[in-house]
Amino acid sequence: MSDIFRPHTEPARTLYDAFQEEAAKRKGRSVEEWLDAEMQAVWAAARDYAQQHGLRVVRLSEVADARSSASGHVDYGAKWAYGIAERMKIRPGGPDR
Repeated sequence: MSDIFRPHTEPARTLYDAFQEEAAKRKGRSVEEWLDAEMQAVWAAARDYAQQHGLRVVRLSEVADARSSASGHVDYGAKWAYGIAERMKIRPGGPDR
């Protein structure tokens, strides 16, 4: 089965995959536990990707902001990943790369 929401471009695809992998572990966890675990997994994937590809490492608060913006959308995971990917391209105090 194909995932119609999975991004086709990087780094969004890597971030989405990290979210999906962690989301598969929700069973048996409280909502707070899985929300935190997903946030940490996505942030770690964003950090690693940024360091490997010369992009800006986003703060955990930026990952949380992107998640909040994506909340309630049918394509939540993709929207979250795209939101973080956009933030990774912005240089602090400067124009987009």
